[in-house]
Amino acid sequence: MVNVDEFFARYEKGANSFDPDLMSSLYTAEFMAGDPNGVSCGRNDQALRDAFVQRKEFFWQIGFKRAKILHVEAMPLDEKYTMAKVHWHMTFEKQPGHPLDFKFFITYFLYDPGDGPKAAFWISHDDERRVMREAGLVPND
Repeated sequence: MVNVDEFFARYEKGANSFDPDLMSSLYTAEFMAGDPNGVSCGRNDQALRDAFVQRKEFFWQIGFKRAKILHVEAMPLDEKYTMAKVHWHMTFEKQPGHPLDFKFFITYFLYDPGDGPKAAFWISHDDERRVMREAGLVPND
């Protein structure tokens, strides 16, 4: 498999730029995502690209500053699949001068079809929306 560190360097860049071309290049044609609330399936299509644009707008509204990968622990499962445990650090500053820092832990399952790894499934081990809601970044649903 192509270098997992290179993949996550691109992923971190996309997480900060919200570039829909870059981000969509990092996912398989179909993918799954899980968190403490359950699992969802998605397609790598125009709706996904639009979601990245909407995420950018939403994150800017709540004071997004940066996302940084702190650590990647990759474990090849076979010649096509790798499991990567990734620790993220995110900073928001909704109120100037009062930054809020969050650490999230996500496990990614990468598939390499031969031209580099792509995210096929990931599990966010934290309910990120709940964490941000409790910190006052997002309103109660």
